[in-house]
Amino acid sequence: MLRHSAIRLATRSASLHGTAFNTPLKAVSFVFRNQKIGSRTLSTSQPSFSSSPAHSQDRDLPSLQINKTDSTITLAIPKGSKYYRPHQPTTSLHPIWLRDNCPCPACIHPSTRQKLHASSQVPLDITIISHRVLPEGLELTWSKGLDDVGDWEEPAKSQAGHKSLYSWDMVLGSYGGTPTEHRQRTRMNHESILWDEAMMKEKVLWLDYDEYLNTREGLHKGLKHLQEYGLFFLRGVPTKDQEVATVAERIGHLRHTFYGRTWDVKSVPNAKNIAYTNLNLGLHMDLLYMESPPGLQLLHSLENSVPGGTSIFMDSFKAVELLKQEHPEDYEILTKTPTTFHYRNADHHLHYNRPTIALDAMNDTLTVNYAPPFQGPVELPAEKMQGFYKALRRFAEYIERPSLQFRHTMRPGECMVFANRRVLHARTAFDPSKGNRHLKGCYVDLDMFKDKYRTTVQAKLDGEF
Repeated sequence: MLRHSAIRLATRSASLHGTAFNTPLKAVSFVFRNQKIGSRTLSTSQPSFSSSPAHSQDRDLPSLQINKTDSTITLAIPKGSKYYRPHQPTTSLHPIWLRDNCPCPACIHPSTRQKLHASSQVPLDITIISHRVLPEGLELTWSKGLDDVGDWEEPAKSQAGHKSLYSWDMVLGSYGGTPTEHRQRTRMNHESILWDEAMMKEKVLWLDYDEYLNTREGLHKGLKHLQEYGLFFLRGVPTKDQEVATVAERIGHLRHTFYGRTWDVKSVPNAKNIAYTNLNLGLHMDLLYMESPPGLQLLHSLENSVPGGTSIFMDSFKAVELLKQEHPEDYEILTKTPTTFHYRNADHHLHYNRPTIALDAMNDTLTVNYAPPFQGPVELPAEKMQGFYKALRRFAEYIERPSLQFRHTMRPGECMVFANRRVLHARTAFDPSKGNRHLKGCYVDLDMFKDKYRTTVQAKLDGEF
């Protein structure tokens, strides 16, 4: 059940059939019965069912029941319905949440799609005075208007009798499952596919630049691979100085940092960043010393004639999985212990603490923060140091396993696009006296990627390409 719904499911469907509907209930439960019944208004005092088609492929509508005490609504879905979930055959929705999320034009602006009232305006004692089960959705009529309606607003907002119509896709689809199911459906937070060297050699995606830049199908392929594997490559990219920006802007706006809108990766004297040397650069993520590190990084090879300089990639989520399975105590330490990341050079001083393994069930579930070159002194009590360093060492052992790493030496005209908050990247040392190595890079924020990914996937589902 969603956290904002006051959900209390009956433990057995048999008890629902035996409930005396004219007796006040502590929880409301709706039972679907697979029978064809004409659409009609349902009574709250006795069982009433409807099975008129809500969808051409869903012939049976939910039966429903309303709690007389608090107007909680519970819906149960027939097995033949596209919304049926074996693990959760009933869905309960709280009236305050329903009124707050009324999708009508008076509550959601038709063009901006933004809410026209505050959640705090919904009366805490609001109830449902009538309802109808319709083929297109659930219609509810409310006992009270909104509170604190200003003089500049429509007077009707403060009056009783407002009608709301909720599509079945909303109340049974998007918001009918668990919070995780809701995020997967509406935010398209699909499961990542964890990989090692063998899998990436098989699954690595190479896209032609023209297909990526000029076709929606090509863009969809790249975004989908980023979501699932965190990495894809382009070939045939013109070796022009700012072409990496063109690649990035296919996804979203560039992230401008103190390194610039785009930046050069090549060996220079008196470098202010280890990336701008010819030294071996270990596996890491970029800009973890910032409050919001970029979600994507792009590196476009303009020139590469040196021995060495091979790029290395590693799926940090795979390392987390192995650590959790084999050393759960070390996993727990790294989820709770803050690591210091900082950059103090060239008139800049940035500092941020974050755990090595960040868990966030409300959003992206998992984020990894690992960047040894940019790690500052850990800010911990002495008694916790031993356990932290032991756990970090264990984690690093997985990261450094060759069997978990994918290697590729970038050639001119190739561009790598990878998830900076998941895929660790590195580079072997190279000899600048025997040639030139020049990559052009830029960043894109994670929000830009998610935005483009969701809209592109939805367009694909809608048959637009």
